[in-house]
Parts: sequence; structure tokens; C-alpha cells
Amino acid sequence: MSPAAFIDANVPIYAAGRAHGLKTPCVRILMLAAAHPEAFVTDAEVLQELLHRYLALKIWSDGRKAFDRFSEIMRDRVESILESDVKYASKLADDNSDSSARDLLHVSVMHRIGLHRIVSADKDFDKLPGIERLDPAQFEEWKGTVIGGPVTDSPE
Repeated sequence: MSPAAFIDANVPIYAAGRAHGLKTPCVRILMLAAAHPEAFVTDAEVLQELLHRYLALKIWSDGRKAFDRFSEIMRDRVESILESDVKYASKLADDNSDSSARDLLHVSVMHRIGLHRIVSADKDFDKLPGIERLDPAQFEEWKGTVIGGPVTDSPE
């Protein structure tokens, strides 16, 4: 089975963060990714985003734990950023210049591997053509579609 969804950086960030309405759904998403590794993928840019965020906020000691947990969950499912991805992102920027470079890189990687769904709280993905954003807040509604059947997980 090829991956069904790309996991964006905000998922592990919310999962590891303080109490928030998206914390529990993001924890459950990561649990689902750990239980069904074939269904999820991410890219090296997501790991770079995590590294940058926790270093910039000067909370690396806590961030390191989140980074390591996410890296372990996504082991062998982290796509590299290729030159062709960067070139495709630059083409996407022609019509989506208000999008972030990171978002365009994620979409480029997704395009290369034939993926159109991204798990993200970032509503900017809603503006990008051919991308279906799976909102963590609606996890209960879409979780089965990613793994191709019912999910019997628990946040505990």
C-alpha cells in the first residue's frame, strides 16, 4: 500500500505542545501513524521545521523529545527534498505567491510521490490546487479513509 496522507509539521507540534483544542487529535494522528506506518509519509523539510521551531524558541530540551518521537514514528517514511521538488515549487509559486516556500515544497514532494492529501491545521493548503487538507480537528471524520477501514484507537 502506498502512503495515503502526508503529515505536516504542525501535527507533532500540537501533539507535543501545551493544552490546546488540537492536542488530543494530533496525538491520535501520531498514534494512527505509528500503528499504520504504510499510510503516512512526511518529508525532510518537516523535520527541519521542527528543528528550527524548537531552536528559535530556545526550548530545544523539550523540543528534542518531540523531534525524536516524531522521527521514530516516521522512520523510513521521510522523503528527501530533490532538485526537481524545488523546481516544481518555484513553478507553483508563479500562481501561489502568497503561499509559504515550505508549503510549496511539501506540495511538490507530494506531487512527486503521487499524493494529494495532507494532514495539517494550516488552512493555507486549502488554496493550493489538487490538495485535500485533512484537518486534525475533524480526525474522527477522516481517519478511516486514510487507512482504508475502521480505526479502533484510543488517546490513552
